[in-house]
Amino acid sequence: MKNILFNVMIACHRLVKGLANRILDKEFIRPRNFSNAMLRKYSKYFSGAVINVSGWKDSDGEGGWYRDYFNTISQYVVSNVGGQGKGLGSAGTDYQEIEIDLTKEIPPDLRNHFDVVFNHTTLEHVYECQIAFKHLCQLSKDIVIVVVPVMQQIHNTADFGDYWRPTTMTIAKLFLDNGFKPLVIKCNDQPFAPVYCFAIGSRKPEVYTDIFPEEIDFQMGAYSYGSSIKKEYIRDLL
Repeated sequence: MKNILFNVMIACHRLVKGLANRILDKEFIRPRNFSNAMLRKYSKYFSGAVINVSGWKDSDGEGGWYRDYFNTISQYVVSNVGGQGKGLGSAGTDYQEIEIDLTKEIPPDLRNHFDVVFNHTTLEHVYECQIAFKHLCQLSKDIVIVVVPVMQQIHNTADFGDYWRPTTMTIAKLFLDNGFKPLVIKCNDQPFAPVYCFAIGSRKPEVYTDIFPEEIDFQMGAYSYGSSIKKEYIRDLL
């Protein structure tokens, strides 16, 4: 009887999830829509030289280009890794494209070169995740923006694996360990599709004090699993 009840509940769960993905507006449940909306919200505050690291074609998945999210830029670069299907050469002739492998040392001429370093759903595919995050920070003189899945089914290709689901606290700790203060940490917390974390860290947080308020929310997966966060302990843990 217990096994029958379990199987019925699993079937109901899959049915509800399937219906939700077909009926509900993708604006509310598709994680890429969430991360794009967050980037639109904050990109207007940044200027200068911008790089989309491991950016493939620079497509935002909604028919647009991430380059157009940044209003006042002096340079826009896309980096990719050579020898992969979605690697170097993917950005096309309209972009300045360079090769960067996040598992290898950043060339001296690129360190602290960019005002904004943007990286969307790459870190989960790099086994040396902490090293890759450090190298993202080394590229930036001020802002690092990352998007990572914190809850998602495993996915891979012939070129790359799928190794990590860093939590919101992990992202905050990685920023702090590399001399950045988290300014934004936010998830599209919902029960029907993958959950992304959108995060911004800065070397110069005092610059943004009067520009936009911090938006730090470590919640992830509460709609599916409830919340067990003890907020009073997070600062000490970080």
